[in-house]
Amino acid sequence: MKTTTREHWAWKVQLAIAYAHNNSLIEVKLQTVADMLAVSKDIFSHKFSSLMGEPYARYVKRTRLEAGVGYLGHSNFSIADIGELCRYTSESFAKAIRGWFNTSPSELRNRDYMPAELYTLEQTRIATASRQDFPEYFNMDNTVDTRLPDCTLYYNILPSGNDPVKGMVASMARYSRQLRDLTTELAMDGPRIITGTLDVVPVTTYDRMMMYVGLLLPNTPANDMAHYQIIRRYQEAYRLADRQIAEGHYKKLKVPLSFAEAGLPMYKFINANCRMGNFYMRTNHFFISLPEPSVSEIYIPWQKTI
Repeated sequence: MKTTTREHWAWKVQLAIAYAHNNSLIEVKLQTVADMLAVSKDIFSHKFSSLMGEPYARYVKRTRLEAGVGYLGHSNFSIADIGELCRYTSESFAKAIRGWFNTSPSELRNRDYMPAELYTLEQTRIATASRQDFPEYFNMDNTVDTRLPDCTLYYNILPSGNDPVKGMVASMARYSRQLRDLTTELAMDGPRIITGTLDVVPVTTYDRMMMYVGLLLPNTPANDMAHYQIIRRYQEAYRLADRQIAEGHYKKLKVPLSFAEAGLPMYKFINANCRMGNFYMRTNHFFISLPEPSVSEIYIPWQKTI
């Protein structure tokens, strides 16, 4: 596949992935996605499999099941509610978990480590040269409860070469610079440059994880023109996919570390506190905001109790 052709289809694949994420509670049909991308179903199916190493239907099924496993580890939702969130009945969710992980949902929830966890953490440590957990920064006393409005995330999936964290570290500067230039050019209210993974850490196997960098822009009247200009002038040129992020409560943690330094201790902090019951996550997707090169603001979506 020629470079220009690969880049074209890489963006199409990003759009298809975004569609699956934005429509997680409905059946995602291959023909619907192909129509959205203005290509034939057969061509889209072939290109997606070629670039992603699995058919689109399998990708959707796998990621929804992995989302369920993430909820088992980091939320206190019931198993029935988790199955429903991932478009399963209780019975079919248990059957799918056993088919993919050879155990039951309740047994998986009680495990100290998820199947891919130790390998993912070790590879992340190697890719980021992480040597410390920074307990002076990563503790509950430093968290602030905050709320973010409905937002749109305009993002690029970062090149990985089957080593996603290493790819993120290598390519972050180029992609984030482009988005920062965009925030300077357009009048925006409350934009954030953020990074994270589209997948469920550490449930998705390390080589399949997709790291991203994106512009998180509130869906407020003050940003109506900026959203319009991004969609009309920049989305295709910058190869941006988009994803809707619903309003909600977050645990915010500001640390004097780069995103690479903060990533691994951030996950350890989240995992330990969820297991201790200090807080529970309402979705699987935490992220890091990048206000300065050596400062990270971590946002953890949490289930606020009344």
